[in-house]
Amino acid sequence: MSGVELALSATLTPQNYGFDDGANDFVSFLTELRRHHGFDVDWLSQWEENGPIFSIWDNQASYIDRFRQHNLKRKDSFSIWGDEASDSHLYHFDYNWRNQPLHSTDQLSAEIYGPHPKYGTQAELYIGMIDAVTRWKRPQHLAFGPMVYLRDHHPLDRSRVGIRWMGWLPFDLQPSDVPEAELVRPMNGGTLVVTQMAFWQAWEANPAYSREAIERAQDVEIRLNLLGVLPTNIELERGDWGVRPHAQ
Repeated sequence: MSGVELALSATLTPQNYGFDDGANDFVSFLTELRRHHGFDVDWLSQWEENGPIFSIWDNQASYIDRFRQHNLKRKDSFSIWGDEASDSHLYHFDYNWRNQPLHSTDQLSAEIYGPHPKYGTQAELYIGMIDAVTRWKRPQHLAFGPMVYLRDHHPLDRSRVGIRWMGWLPFDLQPSDVPEAELVRPMNGGTLVVTQMAFWQAWEANPAYSREAIERAQDVEIRLNLLGVLPTNIELERGDWGVRPHAQ
């Protein structure tokens, strides 16, 4: 199996902090992620071919300073990423946060470049990743799965986000609420929903393509929409989707 064409998108409540706080916050996330099997890797960045490699673990100060220089050219947002680039590129994580007043979201995104050499494309590998994200921050919404599915098979209005293969929702759901899903369980102040445990793809030329899995994901998303737990992009931009009210 070559590329697996999987991507994560987590919409976060705006932090409105500067570069140093945001960069250190991202390092804390990568530290948490590294505790999970399959993500205990080196995070490296390289700006030009044959240029110096910056390691977040071996020289964190230089790593962050190089990003600081890079982000001086960006006026409305800051971005910092971690890329596993030892023997092969496995993952790329990008944390983009706005250094602006409210009314814009922060985003954590990731791409999975290929199957892990030991764990392959096991669902538990990616569930561990979602656990790390939601332990780090409580997202407004999190979706993970094939990007082609989002483009070609999304069953809802284009303004309303789904979960693709699996996702995390800031609401308390029970398995009986989403009978179409194979796994529904509590996770870090919300609910993990997995359409099915077996890996699948939405691109017909891919060996893991499954029309049945696509239809099952569509059924799950339609059910979640009926439950009122899938936001629109406009609702996410408010920054308070799924935020629990303060106790009276």
